Amino acid sequence: MSISFSQGKLSSEQRRGVLHFVQQQVKLAALEAIRTVILDCLEAEVTTKLGREKGAPRKVGQVREIDWSCGNCGCKDANQFTRDGHYHRDLETGWGHVRDLRVPMLECQICHHDVICHFAVFEKNQRFWLDLDQDAIFSSGLCQSLREITERWGEVLGGNVGLRTVNERINQIEVRAQESHKQTIKDIPDVIQLDGIYVTIQGQNGTVKHDKCNRARHERKGEKMVVLVALGFWQDEERREVIDWQIAKSEDHEEWETFLNRLYDRGVTPENGLQAVIRDGSGGLGEAIDVVYGHSVIDQRCIFHKLKNVADASSKELKGDKHKEERKQLMQQAGAVYHAESAEQARENLKTWSDNWREKAPKSVATLERDFDATIAYFQLEGVNRQWVRTTSLLERVNRQLRRKFRQALSFGSHVGAEAALYLQIQRLHAKWTDTSWCSVSRNLSFDLAKANP
Repeated sequence: MSISFSQGKLSSEQRRGVLHFVQQQVKLAALEAIRTVILDCLEAEVTTKLGREKGAPRKVGQVREIDWSCGNCGCKDANQFTRDGHYHRDLETGWGHVRDLRVPMLECQICHHDVICHFAVFEKNQRFWLDLDQDAIFSSGLCQSLREITERWGEVLGGNVGLRTVNERINQIEVRAQESHKQTIKDIPDVIQLDGIYVTIQGQNGTVKHDKCNRARHERKGEKMVVLVALGFWQDEERREVIDWQIAKSEDHEEWETFLNRLYDRGVTPENGLQAVIRDGSGGLGEAIDVVYGHSVIDQRCIFHKLKNVADASSKELKGDKHKEERKQLMQQAGAVYHAESAEQARENLKTWSDNWREKAPKSVATLERDFDATIAYFQLEGVNRQWVRTTSLLERVNRQLRRKFRQALSFGSHVGAEAALYLQIQRLHAKWTDTSWCSVSRNLSFDLAKANP
C-alpha cells in the first residue's frame, strides 16, 4: 500500500487524504472481487450447461437438450455446442463500473453459428446489473425522486445517468400492479374502509409545439385525478391491508360503482365474510354501495368527518373569540354523544345535546342530526372492534403516506408511473405493518421482475 504515515498526530488534511485513499482502494478491491465472482459464475454455468469441463470431449451421438439454442438452426443439443472464446464487455453495478468482463461464447457444430446464451447472472445487452434495479425500486418506495437517484448513481458510476434510465426500471413494477387488480381475493376482510385521494397526472392534448431542437411535441397538461382506495381490516388478526385501488376521473357514483364491482368480482362479498363498509359522506360512494351491495352490508358513515362538519358549522354560527369557549363546549358534548353502549343510548344522547344547543347553534344541530343513524350503524356489528370501524382513520393514515409520495413527485408523467408509485408505496406500508424489512421486500420484487422478464 503506497501511503506514508508520520510519527506524530495526523493533521485533518492528512487524515482526509488517508481516508480518501483507503476508500478508493476498497472500491477497487470490491470491483475486482465482483469481476472475479461473476467470471467464475459464467464459467461454472457454461460447464453445467454443456455437462463437461473445459477441454473434455463431446459425447457425439447422445442428445442432451438444454434451454440455450443456436441462433441459426435452433439446435438445443449441448453435445453439439463447443466453447468459442469470449467477448469483452463492461457492467454498471452498485459498487461502480466493472471493466473487461470476459463472457464465454459457444458455437454450434451443426451450422457453425453462435449459440444464444441466457446467463443467470446477467443478459447479453444488460448495461445495469440487478443491484441497481433493486436500488431503484427500494429508493422510489422511500419517496426519493428520480433526480436524487440519478445523482447518486452518477456519483457511484462516475458518469451521467439519465432520468429515463431510472424511470424505466421503476415503471417495470406497473405490471405487478395490474396483476394485483385482477387476482381473486381469497382472505376477505371483515370491514373495508373507502376513500379517495387526489393526484395530478400528465396527459397530452391536441396542441402541437416545437421544442428547442425543433421537434414536434404534443403539449402536456396536468389533469387532476382521484385514487379510490380500499383498506381491508381483519378483526381476528387485527390486520390491515390495502386490498385494491383505482385511478379515476372523479368520485362520482359511476367511478365508485366500477371500483366496487371489481372488488365484488374479486370475491369481496357478504357471502365471503364482508360485514361493513366505512366511508365519509362526500362524492357518490353511498349511491354506488346501494347499487353493488344494497342492504347486504352495513354502511357506516365516518364519525370523524361528521364531527368535522359540525365544527365547521359551529365556527360560522358562534364566531369570534367571545364564543370560543362555547364552540369548545359544543364540540366536546357533540363528541360525547357517541360515548354510548347502544344505538338507543346514542340517540338519547343526541336528543339531550340537540335540546341544549338548538337555540344557539341550529345549523350545527341540524348537521349532526342529519343521517345520524348512518354514523351509529357500527352497533350492528358483532365480533368487531368498534373503535376501529367507527371512522376512516386507518385509511387516512394510508392516504398521508401516499400524499407524501405525491408531494415529492408533484405530478406523474403517465398512468403507468402513477400505478407503479402507488404499488410501491402500498407494498412498503404492508411491509411496515407486518414488521418486514422493506429492503428485503423490494429485493424480492426485483427478483420477481427479473424472473418474469429473462
